[in-house]
Amino acid sequence: MIADVIGVSDVQGENVYTQKTQDTLGRDQFLTMFLAQLKYQDPLNPMEGTEFSSQLAQFSSLEQLFNVNENLQSIKTLQDDNSRLQALDLIGKEVEAEGDVLSLADGSSAQGSFSLEDGAECAVRIYDQQGLLVREIQMGKLSSGFHSFEWDGLNQKGDLSDPGMYGFEINALNDEGETLQVGTRIKGLVSRVNLDNDTPLLYVGEIPVTLTQILEIRSPDAGNTGDQQNE
Repeated sequence: MIADVIGVSDVQGENVYTQKTQDTLGRDQFLTMFLAQLKYQDPLNPMEGTEFSSQLAQFSSLEQLFNVNENLQSIKTLQDDNSRLQALDLIGKEVEAEGDVLSLADGSSAQGSFSLEDGAECAVRIYDQQGLLVREIQMGKLSSGFHSFEWDGLNQKGDLSDPGMYGFEINALNDEGETLQVGTRIKGLVSRVNLDNDTPLLYVGEIPVTLTQILEIRSPDAGNTGDQQNE
């Protein structure tokens, strides 16, 4: 239910890539060879004009490719910087993102949501890290669309579960008793951002989330105005 993300480095693949990079003829090497050819050619038998023009065209194409590569690298650098700034701006915001993991903190509840394409009888099933069922929350008959749920941290026996990471799934049955595919989401406040890697990593509670997983962003006070006034 809860899978660890492990980065694997293929050493052999890396060596092959490095070798290919070293074998590639670069701009400086091409120009050095071209000038050496002009310098040592036989004055009585100079290079033919067609061959000379062909090599000039090759050098021109190579130069253009290097310029395109440098421009693309500059664009990528700008995009990476913008992604980092965007990620930092999300700290303290409430987000919904693709995922099926709940982060239960001490003394608080965990929230999640899901989407249905058709109406169905639904139940939320919550599992621990060993894949054992901790709690089943009956949601009743729900219509198509988005639905949210909140887990108070209690297990099936009514005891409070330990803080940590829990997986969840939605069991949705239509009127014919068929199981429906359900899109699951995690929901919560962005507590911190990790910028160690090229791609920023957000943490919703203790759940790591990439920017591409985020589906919705809200101000944390947007849906609590009425509650604050009652207090």
